[in-house]
Amino acid sequence: MNPLVFFKGSWNSLWKNKKRSFLTMIGIIIGIAAVSTIMSIGRGFENYVVKSLNPDEGELLTVDIQFSAEDMDWMFETNDPFFSEMDLQMVQNIPGVQEAEVQQADMSFASVTTMLEGEETYLDVVMTEEAGRPVIAGRSIDRLDNLNESRVVVIPFSLVEDRFETEADAVGRGIDLSGQLYTIVGVYESELDSSGLLGGFLSEEIELPTNSYQRYHNEEMMNNTMVVTLERGALPSDVADETMMLLEEEGTMRTMGTYEYFDMSALDDGISEVLGGITLFIASVAGISLFIAGIGVMNMMYISVSERTKEIGIRRALGASQSSIRAQFVLEGVLMTSIGGVIGYLLGLLFSSIAAALLPFSVGVDLATVLISLGVSSLVGLVFSYAPANAASKKEIIDII
Repeated sequence: MNPLVFFKGSWNSLWKNKKRSFLTMIGIIIGIAAVSTIMSIGRGFENYVVKSLNPDEGELLTVDIQFSAEDMDWMFETNDPFFSEMDLQMVQNIPGVQEAEVQQADMSFASVTTMLEGEETYLDVVMTEEAGRPVIAGRSIDRLDNLNESRVVVIPFSLVEDRFETEADAVGRGIDLSGQLYTIVGVYESELDSSGLLGGFLSEEIELPTNSYQRYHNEEMMNNTMVVTLERGALPSDVADETMMLLEEEGTMRTMGTYEYFDMSALDDGISEVLGGITLFIASVAGISLFIAGIGVMNMMYISVSERTKEIGIRRALGASQSSIRAQFVLEGVLMTSIGGVIGYLLGLLFSSIAAALLPFSVGVDLATVLISLGVSSLVGLVFSYAPANAASKKEIIDII
């Protein structure tokens, strides 16, 4: 039988019962819309996360090489550099390396701990080399405190108001900061509103001389990371492996510990795999509605077969084979679910666009999502309409008459 005749007959049958057909499609439409929306948003979020971890356009890729000593106490106490100038020069001579340098400690953020009301509490540290902030009691930190590496601190009164009646009472007293005893030389008026909505999540801020922090909290300032900047086109994994091999054979500290590297491209692959798995899992949960919709398709097809028994008998009497009868009803089911899949995908695209306007990342048309939406909807029609179609093809003319 001509395929065009099959298609025309299926379309006419669906259009004849358009209300029932549309109601049956609703489950497919909702399921496909949910799956396509979740997958589009999930892929958009995945691309957003991976892009945020990579350098911007025009910047070069880097690989971090870290040194870890076998004796951690020695590592904290030694003044020897973990990467010598000779190490840096050897790494710079590796093909694909543009520059190698020791990563300097980040002085923009630091913290210490102290005991407040019996609990260990983190305090944000502001470091100063010259004149410190104004105080309401005592004095500010000055340049001499920094040069002498004095263990002095300026604190907000809210930090110790449960221990002292006035700001002046706190001046000259000691306070433990990460195991080091500091003298409170000044108290400033706290700007932190502990009664506000975020008050419980914000840390108190104290002020220390920069040199004091570097000396007494040197475990925070270890320069044990080498940043290797790659030339354009160089593979991070190849350069990292060659760098590791070179340092393990000729590195200054090769006998004192081990080297390991951090490759952003490997992290990207891992994050993409995890986020992709989460997206597929959520989409699969949403896809349960497609199974329910498939049962609705099967029910409608059985009703259609029952109503068209006379038609089936006439076609069989005119010489139609069982396979053509079966194909006719299967095509009706696939056509109905495919139309529902297209409508569902378009709705999903609309929902994704609305979500993208409210999210910090874009959601675009994804070919994989299109193929999955249409493929799954067609598969639902094929699977759930086969049994009714097979039942229709096995009807005998004598039984019908």
